[in-house]
Order: sequence, then structure tokens, then C-alpha cells
Amino acid sequence: MSPTLSYSSAYADGAHSSRILITSWIFIKKLLEYKYNTIFQVMKNLRFLLFPIALLYGIIIFIRNLFFNLGIFVSKKFDILSIGVGNLSMGGTGKSILVEYLISNLKHKHKLATLSRGYGRSSKGFIIAGKKSLPSEIGDEPFQFLYNHPQIKVTVSENRKVGVEKIKTKLPEINLIIFDDIMQHRWVKSDFLIVTSSYHKPFFSDNLFPVGMLREPRKEINRADVILITSTPKGLKLDEKNNFLNKIKVFYNGKIFFTTLNYSNYLFNYNKKKSNKILSEKPFILVTGIADPSGINNHLKLSNYSFEHLRFSDHHNYSNNDIEFIKQKAKNKIILTTEKDFGKLSPKLKAQQIYYIKVYLDFLEENEANEFSALLNDRLFFK
Repeated sequence: MSPTLSYSSAYADGAHSSRILITSWIFIKKLLEYKYNTIFQVMKNLRFLLFPIALLYGIIIFIRNLFFNLGIFVSKKFDILSIGVGNLSMGGTGKSILVEYLISNLKHKHKLATLSRGYGRSSKGFIIAGKKSLPSEIGDEPFQFLYNHPQIKVTVSENRKVGVEKIKTKLPEINLIIFDDIMQHRWVKSDFLIVTSSYHKPFFSDNLFPVGMLREPRKEINRADVILITSTPKGLKLDEKNNFLNKIKVFYNGKIFFTTLNYSNYLFNYNKKKSNKILSEKPFILVTGIADPSGINNHLKLSNYSFEHLRFSDHHNYSNNDIEFIKQKAKNKIILTTEKDFGKLSPKLKAQQIYYIKVYLDFLEENEANEFSALLNDRLFFK
């Protein structure tokens, strides 16, 4: 047997084995998805069985918050102006999009830093992100802030109190900090706390974990300076809005603003941007690893695009098997993903194949945008 024939045979055997492995992985993935969905539905139908656990969890949270309210636990307020962004639920309320909005509107006026936990990162402690920082090192959301706004300082720290002290020492020029996901980290008190709640999954219709997705009881919404309702339908009628407001006012009497999402007409990657019209040319693959992908999913469906959605868990770290699965599904198709997932996926996929779509926060009404801006300036800069 000639060396050429031997090599071809070995190559063919290797390719065949690779196809078997990928096909097996796809089968296992589908099986796991089916089992997950089945288990989820069973747990949803039997969630009343989880009420004792939710009750115990609620008691623990009540005691913790009581200690803060009585001053037994002390929230520290620093001498640097700060904006806090948080929510009551476990993700999916648009906090990161709001942080992006705040950065874009404030970075030209202030020496600004963001401080996040850096969820899912492999590192620990306080880190000032730099040009060589990776999503695995600082977290996917801080990486997004860094990539979009290189002129600001992006920092991460599990302990927000330590994080602020480090910023004061290492970055003395900073005069405004935006805290990402700060509401439950009560050891630090921000000057202005903005709490987000999704229009489609509002806090007042949810329950404490594990029965629902709330991290704290609904009444804790009173700690917010303002509430931003996110992902509001653009055609919201006045009576629907008033009905929604009345349900919130059972728990909260402060300022409430309605915001919506606007999607870019372009697709982006590191090298170029393309018109979103290319999505109508042939079917594509949508890959998401966020808490609530319904926004982008519905946006694409309303545009009558043909696509298959590969949904992963929030802050998902894509394994080699995941990448092979995505490649097998995509083949020569465009892979569309979220801006948050792009930083993790792009190094592992062909640059000319993967794109992300930008999403922007906008207020439902212009007068609300002006009122929010005025309130922010009044509370922070003229107090």
C-alpha cells in the first residue's frame, strides 16, 4: 500500500470518527435538552412543594435586611459619587443594557469606572481590566463594557467594599462609579439606586426563589430611588400602562420610567459590520447564553427571518463540545449571537461567520428620558 493511499485512508477514518463524535454529541445534547425541559415542566407544576424552602430563604433574607435597616449591619457610603444598578430577580431584567446607557451618557462628563462582581470569571479578587483582559478573567459583561468604552476604567471585585477602596487607591482620578448588580450587596450604599424590572416578567408577579426567581421579597423594591421597566412593548396603550403602574404602586410610590429596546440595523464583529439585510438571504443560527433571550428571539421572528435558536444558560462558558455542536449546526451559515456572548464565542469560531447585534435602551417617551436625566443630575451633581 502506497503512503498516499495509507494517509488518505487514515484521514478518512479520522473524519468518519469525528462525524460519529459530533453526531453523538448532538444526540446527547438533544436528549439533555428534552430531559431539562421535561424536568422544568414537572417542577413548575409542582412548585408548591418548594414553598417551605422559599419560606426558610425568605426568613433568612428578612433577618439580613432587618439587621441593615437597624444599623446592626452597616452600609458604607463612600466619598465618590456612585450610581447603583440592580434588580430583585435573578437576571434577565436588562441591567447590562442600562449600564451601557449610563456609560454612554456620562463618560464624557466624568472620570468614570464600573465595578462589577465579574460573574463566572476564573479569577478572584480586585482586577482593573486592560487591553489583554479576557471574558474568562473579568466576566462577560465587564468585557463588553471594556470593549465598547475603552476610555473608562472597568473593574471587578467580589467584595464591592474592597473594590471601592482599591479604586480610590489605584485610580484616584475616578469621580464616578457605576455599580453593576449592587442591590443585594448592601455593605456598600450608592448615591442613586436604579432598579430594573422586565415588563414581561415584573417583580410583582414573581415569587421568592426557589418557587420563583426573586432574590428578595417584593417590598424591598422600596430601596430603589427609581424603577426602570425594561423591554416595554412600543405600542403600549395608556390603559395598559396605568394598570401596570397600579400593580407596582402596591409596593412602591417612587418614580417609575418605561424603557424599550432598539436593535441595530447592522451586524458587527471585530473586523467589520454588515447590514442586517443579509439575515433574510438564507437561514442562520442564533446562539444565546443570557438569562432571557426572548427579546432578541422575538425581534428576529417579527422580522420574518428563518433561524434556529441554540439556547444556553446565562453566563455560559462554552466548552469545546459546545463549539463543535454549534459548528455542526451552522456549517456555512451565519452565526448570530448577543454582544455579551460574542466575546466568548468569537475566538473559537471563524471571524467571517459570527456576528452580534447591538441592542440599545431607549425611553418609551421623550419626556420620560428628559425627566430621568434631570433627576439623575439633580440627585448626583447638585445635592
